[in-house]
Amino acid sequence: MYHIKTEQTLAFNLIIMKSHLLSFAFIVSLFSAAQAQLNPPTYYGVGVGTLGKGSSYFGYQAGKSVTEAGEGGESYNSFFGELCGQATTIGIANTAMGFKALYSTTTQSANTAIGYRALQDNSSDNNTGVGFFALNNNTTGSTNTAVGSSSLYLNDIGSGNSALGSFTLNENRSGSQNTAVGYFALSNNTGSNNTAVGGWANYKNVAGTYNTVTGHKSMYENVSGHYNSSFGVQSLIDNETGSLNSAFGAYAGPNATDLTNTTALGYNATPTASNQVRIGNTSVTSIGGKVSWSTFSDGRFKREVKEDVSGLAFINQLRPVSYALDDNAIDKFLRIPDSLQTVNAASRKSGVRHTGFIAQEVEAVVNKTGYVFHGVEAPQNEGDHYAIRYAEFVVPLVKAVQELSKEVEVLKHQLANAERIVSNEPRVEAILFQNNPNPFSRDTEIKVSLPETTLQARIIVYTLEGKQLKVIPIRERGNIAVKIQGNEMSAGMYLYTLIVDNKVIDTKRMILTGY
Repeated sequence: MYHIKTEQTLAFNLIIMKSHLLSFAFIVSLFSAAQAQLNPPTYYGVGVGTLGKGSSYFGYQAGKSVTEAGEGGESYNSFFGELCGQATTIGIANTAMGFKALYSTTTQSANTAIGYRALQDNSSDNNTGVGFFALNNNTTGSTNTAVGSSSLYLNDIGSGNSALGSFTLNENRSGSQNTAVGYFALSNNTGSNNTAVGGWANYKNVAGTYNTVTGHKSMYENVSGHYNSSFGVQSLIDNETGSLNSAFGAYAGPNATDLTNTTALGYNATPTASNQVRIGNTSVTSIGGKVSWSTFSDGRFKREVKEDVSGLAFINQLRPVSYALDDNAIDKFLRIPDSLQTVNAASRKSGVRHTGFIAQEVEAVVNKTGYVFHGVEAPQNEGDHYAIRYAEFVVPLVKAVQELSKEVEVLKHQLANAERIVSNEPRVEAILFQNNPNPFSRDTEIKVSLPETTLQARIIVYTLEGKQLKVIPIRERGNIAVKIQGNEMSAGMYLYTLIVDNKVIDTKRMILTGY
């Protein structure tokens, strides 16, 4: 009897325990179901997606392919519009709004597409397209930002581009790291690393790279030029293939399509050949600053130095003239539009006469004589013009003054002798002239004038410390020239003295710069 009761008790306890276990399992299942319903997707429309935590789908088949992407089923996609994100499977954190926005994106993440077919063909990450057809054809390009109708419309594999404005970077397919701000800016571009700010800025660029453009229609025609900088309305507007150009100012820039390394500073400044710098336009009346213009001149980098500069012979053949400039003719030659010529004319002074030379005449003198002179700039192309570097005239003028100075010194001596003869003076004094050239590197010439009555004459060359280096006897009388060879001494400063009949006539200095 006792055993029967014990068995009944055990059976009853087992039933109770099983009941508790079932209750616990039911509670666990309820808890799990509750957890599973945390951040459930929100969806509305025919064929819309129903999976992915934190997601929202509104519109026909929007997000229809989404699966639970994260470890906890996270998706965080937001698709609003017919067929929006319809191919997305495990991509997360995408936002699309508009018909077929992010239509082809499957496993990619962190894209934002707002507008009709924005980022429709996208298969990459981290793109932002806002506007009608923005980034419509983008496939593998990533980290692009397009804001504006059809901005970056054809972009396929280009990455790191930023486009702000309707049709900006519209035809870019593979160019990367471009920045375009403005209506149709960089619209035809396929190059990389360009920056264009302004409506139609760098509009026709195709293969050009590393260009920086600011201003309405600035560098509008550029197709393949590189490393250009353009700032101002329609600056560098004619450039097509030229590179390394810089233009600062409205309408500034070359009047040709293929020049290189030009610089234009100021409104309508117009270079006409490569490697030119132009400042201002034909209305400018003064260019200056606090100090004079500096020209590169360092003896450490000058080779084959020669003293073959022409002086009086060249200067005497020049024709100094005065003249008036036809500014309108210059503007037409530079191909400046009539409307801009009118603006220039308003600020011009009338009746101003200038002085100078005619470039073609100076060129003819140089060509005829073979003189070493580079003060004339001849045209480099059909659109270029003659110009003169007036600073280059300083050197032949200095040479001419030196030649005149020597002639004056001889004439003064001859005049003194004549005066002595007239006054029956019994003796003419000897004269020692300054050596020429001085300084010198190869050889120099010392001229002396000796009376016919001279018995003995010599030139002594010695150092500043008084050490005698050379004694040159002079046997002729009258006007004599004595040559000193530079290779006979070391570079430095020396003294030379003329002694006539044991009397010191004069002492002068000469400088040897090296042989």
